[in-house]
Amino acid sequence: MRQRTLPKKGALRFWHRDARGITELIQLRALAYFGVRSSAAAAPNPMLAAMAAALTPPGQRTVIEDTPDAIEAFLQPRPVRELPGIGTAMTATLTEYGLHTIGDIADVPVLTLQRLLGARAGRTLHERAHGRDTAVVDPAPVAASISAEHHFPHDELDPAQHRRALLALADDLGARAASRSPEA
Repeated sequence: MRQRTLPKKGALRFWHRDARGITELIQLRALAYFGVRSSAAAAPNPMLAAMAAALTPPGQRTVIEDTPDAIEAFLQPRPVRELPGIGTAMTATLTEYGLHTIGDIADVPVLTLQRLLGARAGRTLHERAHGRDTAVVDPAPVAASISAEHHFPHDELDPAQHRRALLALADDLGARAASRSPEA
């Protein structure tokens, strides 16, 4: 029987280490360069990694293996409020129906969650309670804003020149925004 190995991606391929080895390396380098005992966490997706990092005390590391059992063991006992995207109002609604842990949420059918919270929120909560993060990580996100400026060679008092410069800047910004938009 031939064993299939998955291709390594990103840091795993670059550093020739598994997730635990990378967290050890990060902690070692933080201690060597900055004299800081740092915490480190690794998980199969950004949501789980952020949750693990928030729970990891300084000087410790948390690694959640990429197996359904490991993900379930990590999530099941956690309180509902630790799941990303759950605020105080949603926490109150869920606890009112006896859903106190992430494991409780995972055990509830998606249709029940959708009736309690709405279609989209219920579906998202169900996915997250099972450790699935549907958020897409964009390595080059679109900037929150863009700007342009024009410098006159000397103090300009002519309103027509001001208007021409302003229209040219608006045209430039519009063209740049259109070329960056996902619909373009």
